[in-house]
Amino acid sequence: MKPVTRNKLLKTTLALAITNAFLSQTALAEEANVEKESHKIEKIVVTANRHSQDLQEVSSSITALGSDDVERAGIIDITGLQQVVPGLKVGSSGGEVRPAMRGARTNEVGVAGTGIAEQIVGIFQDGIYVPTTTAGMGAFVDIERIEVLRGPQGTLYGRNTFAGSINVITNRPNMDDIEGNVKITTGAYNRSAYEGVLNLPLTDNLATRVVVASDRHDGYIKNHFLLGPSDDLREKNSFYARSVTRYEPSKDFNATFRVDYSKKDANSEAIWGYQQIAGYSLTETSPGVYNPNATVTPGHIYQRDDVERNDIGPYDVYRNAMSLDKQEAFSATATLEWYTDVADFKWTSNYSELSGKQFYDNDYSDGGLDSVGGFGRQDDQKTISTELQISSNHEGPLQWIAGLYYFDQEADWEWLSSTDTTGNGVPDSIVVPSWGNPDHDPHTSDSIAVFGQLRYEVSEDLRLVGGLRYNKDEKSFTGDDIPDWDDSAVLWKAAVEFDQSDDLMMYASAATGVRTGGANDGRVVSRGADPLYDNEEVMSYEVGMKSTLLDGEMRLNISAFVNEYDDVKAQLFAVACNDITTSDTVLQCVEAGTTQSFEYYENGGSIETKGIEMDMQWYPTDNLSVNGTFTWLDAEFSDDYAVGNSQLRPLLGLGNFEGRQDINDNNSQFSFAGWSPAMAPEYTVGFGVTYEVELDNGGFLIPHLQATYSDDYYAFDVNTPETRVDAHGIVNARLTWIIKEDLQVDFFINNLTDKAVLTRAVVHSQLKDGQPINSVQANWSDPRTWGASLKYSF
Repeated sequence: MKPVTRNKLLKTTLALAITNAFLSQTALAEEANVEKESHKIEKIVVTANRHSQDLQEVSSSITALGSDDVERAGIIDITGLQQVVPGLKVGSSGGEVRPAMRGARTNEVGVAGTGIAEQIVGIFQDGIYVPTTTAGMGAFVDIERIEVLRGPQGTLYGRNTFAGSINVITNRPNMDDIEGNVKITTGAYNRSAYEGVLNLPLTDNLATRVVVASDRHDGYIKNHFLLGPSDDLREKNSFYARSVTRYEPSKDFNATFRVDYSKKDANSEAIWGYQQIAGYSLTETSPGVYNPNATVTPGHIYQRDDVERNDIGPYDVYRNAMSLDKQEAFSATATLEWYTDVADFKWTSNYSELSGKQFYDNDYSDGGLDSVGGFGRQDDQKTISTELQISSNHEGPLQWIAGLYYFDQEADWEWLSSTDTTGNGVPDSIVVPSWGNPDHDPHTSDSIAVFGQLRYEVSEDLRLVGGLRYNKDEKSFTGDDIPDWDDSAVLWKAAVEFDQSDDLMMYASAATGVRTGGANDGRVVSRGADPLYDNEEVMSYEVGMKSTLLDGEMRLNISAFVNEYDDVKAQLFAVACNDITTSDTVLQCVEAGTTQSFEYYENGGSIETKGIEMDMQWYPTDNLSVNGTFTWLDAEFSDDYAVGNSQLRPLLGLGNFEGRQDINDNNSQFSFAGWSPAMAPEYTVGFGVTYEVELDNGGFLIPHLQATYSDDYYAFDVNTPETRVDAHGIVNARLTWIIKEDLQVDFFINNLTDKAVLTRAVVHSQLKDGQPINSVQANWSDPRTWGASLKYSF
């Protein structure tokens, strides 16, 4: 470990040590007051380590949300988790999710160009890896619990759990009772939604559980080009169905078969952000020499000349071209479990398909072509995965789990544009152009792994944990000019757990993680980009405590960590000469008007992060519950993080912004040193309170308030004033009226103060009148919404 890392680790554990001393005294006081009657914290069983454990016995930072927590917080998809999970931020744009955690962030999305975008935070649904950012926005319906693990989870979960994982576990069939519920919801923006759940025992050892849900509302972003809501952006029109059948012929064997289907067809905002909020441009002071100070223009820097009206704000825009977000997904999973005298066996196999199409007005205005005057992307993904787990099931000091994993993905894709099919010179149809990969030429991704983890009880109070995983990954890409990519990685974890008392467990761990690399296309390779970029790697150190306090009334978990990310990938938009054989510099090509812009990737350097996270739940009285979260995060790019070369000049339009490049020196790189990675606020605080009021008729009124405060941060790695997200608070409120045991009504308001928060920004390199510019593209959070729901359970 580098000396600077030791110092960071010592500093970040100091507060933890002080807290430990306080907790030890509190624990002693509790032992002297065991007669006290109180509302106890319920035990939460999680499967974060691939077997059932008490949350307080897991030596990892983990937040577990039960079904009541999910419903009370109004969480209907992954974006809602950031309100209740410390250290998690979830950006989004179009139909793509962009999770961030502990200074690691998701930039690229979807399937296109040179590969399949893979998450920084792995998403799993009932143990199945969700492979792309497009598939990550699935609905949360009939949820048993959600487990959010922070820090690399490579040993048990493998590739692309670089910063953590989100595990969504749905309810499985109940063998004993016919049960279910029906829920209808109405609200702002003409929302209408329904959910239905039916659990049906078929025999003594066979049961099925069926879930159906639909949700629709008008667009949150008013498009004033047409009257009415028909062209408003970010509308919703989705359908989801799931069937789970479980067979338990004996106590030694069971089989679970699950089928999921989802579909959406709606107007959406743009894939990478729906609004242009600023632009940077250069001015020439003499032939081939440019003013180092860029000109900053608010609003849309490259809008068309025939634009009639500018956007009014984040939620009021003018777009004359259509937008759409269509997606259809199918998934089938089989899980077989055997329990023998030697060990337990679990075999899970999955087949998934996803097809999607997104299209948007890419001049971000009411100018240009009507209806089809836009740009988009469509893709078809097919995924097969299978995993065999073998785990110990005997009493004794040594517990272990081992497994084999295989993953295969094929993703075909095409760009979408417009064409004239009538011959009148006016484009009228959306098509795949000749340059948009019209032939079947998919990307592929294959991964195999073998893994194991053990936990050894040295004494009654002391345990050691060790894990190891070998991953082998291979990728091939669209086009003959992109080389195949392959790499392997050995991931490991080591931890020590110590029970200081029955109510206080301390732990320390070290772990590694990896996010797979890829390739650049031949156009940028011929201009100096590396053909292949390497895996991103992380080394993580963590210390923490799991405590139950106040005679079982409070659960308080705290962790401190240091993460060192190496070979961090940069998503870049660069200007280059048209002619790859020219001896002219990029600026000379700019002056001659012979340049174009490209997207490419390179391993820019390192990111160093350290932080503290706290998760608390407290029952001061039988009727009152309080939850709180706190995160302190220090994340920045290292001094050696620099990108670009003499033939590819990213961010040229920014000029010599903060002295990070010399635009008139063609060998100058652009430095990110000291900047903050996207979605990494220094402080985040969350607070929730729930109070149960018992009514005379036996019913209950349960008000719930959830508030989250975030310090300022940036919505993109390029830290310009326009990508800065100011410190802000988000407040959600809910009132639940339980009329009787089987009937309840909920009233809710989300984003009570109607705060517009930047959820994604991109500083994009483009050309205007032959000159390099950098436009700032933005995506905003949902406005204030409200609604009411009625739920009947049986």
